[in-house]
Amino acid sequence: MASRRTWSEPDPAPYDGQVIDAKEIALAREHPRGTERRRLLPYRDALNDVAAYAALPEADRDAILRWVETRRLIKQKYGIDHDPANLADPLVPADRLRAHVLAGESAAAGRTEVVDPGGDLIAAIAELRRS
Repeated sequence: MASRRTWSEPDPAPYDGQVIDAKEIALAREHPRGTERRRLLPYRDALNDVAAYAALPEADRDAILRWVETRRLIKQKYGIDHDPANLADPLVPADRLRAHVLAGESAAAGRTEVVDPGGDLIAAIAELRRS
């Protein structure tokens, strides 16, 4: 009979599981367009309307947020972003995704204005949600 493994360490911190690891970065770098499509297609309406984004459950907003932060990292480290010269490029520009998420999260928090602090978007949104 197989034994069940139990968690013997302290509870993970709230940020655990939110850190984007090297494997996820590598997948996004190698297949940015297909990965974006798989991650964001279910949220198409929410990515076109701030109010629809704000109405999503937090878990769904977290899924979008995680991809947007991954996009920031691959843009920063590898220069991968939307190619404006390619009219068929399905990638949404990383800066536009970021601005939409910030606007949606501020709407979800009942704020009318939020300043983009730059850097880690996951940490910025966590701070916005706490305030």
